[in-house]
Amino acid sequence: MVEEVVEVKESVSKVLPLISKKSTAIDKNNEMYPEILQALFDHGLMSILAPKEFGGFESYYLASLVAESLAKVNAGVAHSVVVHNATMDALRLFGTKEQKEKWIPKLKKSAGTLAMTEPGGGSDVAAIKMEAKKEGDVYILNGRKTLITNAEFGNVFIVIARAEEGLTAFLTEKDSIVVTKLNASGMRGSGLSSVGFSNVEVAEEDILGGLGKGLKVALGTLAPNRIPFSAMGIGIANRCLEAAIKYAKERSAFGKKVADFQGIQWMLADIVAEIEAVKSLVYTSAKVADGNEEAKLDVTASIDVTTLGAICKLKAAEVAKKAADIAVEIYGGHGVITGSPVERAYRDAKLLDIAEGTSEIMKVIISRKILE
Repeated sequence: MVEEVVEVKESVSKVLPLISKKSTAIDKNNEMYPEILQALFDHGLMSILAPKEFGGFESYYLASLVAESLAKVNAGVAHSVVVHNATMDALRLFGTKEQKEKWIPKLKKSAGTLAMTEPGGGSDVAAIKMEAKKEGDVYILNGRKTLITNAEFGNVFIVIARAEEGLTAFLTEKDSIVVTKLNASGMRGSGLSSVGFSNVEVAEEDILGGLGKGLKVALGTLAPNRIPFSAMGIGIANRCLEAAIKYAKERSAFGKKVADFQGIQWMLADIVAEIEAVKSLVYTSAKVADGNEEAKLDVTASIDVTTLGAICKLKAAEVAKKAADIAVEIYGGHGVITGSPVERAYRDAKLLDIAEGTSEIMKVIISRKILE
């Protein structure tokens, strides 16, 4: 694992300068620049969760490392990578040999996404209404999805729709799909879009996980991939912390540096402690998800990966929001000016509360487990 960590860190270091250079433009224009996307593919960051036989690492720990590092610079780019790797992971977990051979090469060249959320609801996956009707050897998809990351520039979609046998996961490409870009407040540049399906044909061989197994595919993919998503919160929080410390050391008020006020010192101390606690939680959980037997000894025996993912996401969202709030407070009025070092992080942090399942749903998942 040490060699793999070094390899992935080196790959990340090669793309960060480009992302950093474009970060302000990404946020201002809500745009994922092709050269950034290409660099992510070129350096293997879009294949972290690919099967090993396809050049991947099959590691949530490494996926978390990538997510944290990217989110510290730009959360929109990080979210795009996390969702793409989750799409790759769905194929790894539920795909047949033939499906992997057909679709993973496509995912190594163009972005993928999970199309679950509908205009009528997001967190309630079981209530999906999009129709999949069988006609001969194909299924015809009709309906609409919304808030779909990567949909603007992605080409591979895993779509959850309702067939006669129940919710089913379908693999399809962008052809014949109508995409409408959305103007999100945070994590901009991630290709967030509304997606329309009108008589889109999907071959029976492109059903992922089996007919009527869509809920299993959806939940089975989301559960462990909430861990890398949570790592984004660590990156956002550290970005806020570093900016707040720098500003507090430079800014003067009432005849002394802002950093010399005990109230400010305590605020910073609190957030450092919380970041380190969440970081330990996320990376221990990632090791558990990777099957590390020693790491399993560090968590409560009854807590499974699904619950760990929910705990990680809940706490990572909290610490990212708190760090952003403290950073803005230390900056004062300058912290709410568009383009300030912490204003974007403030918007990004809130989306951690909502994307990949709201914080309230995370509490439901956790409470159901402990009350079994």
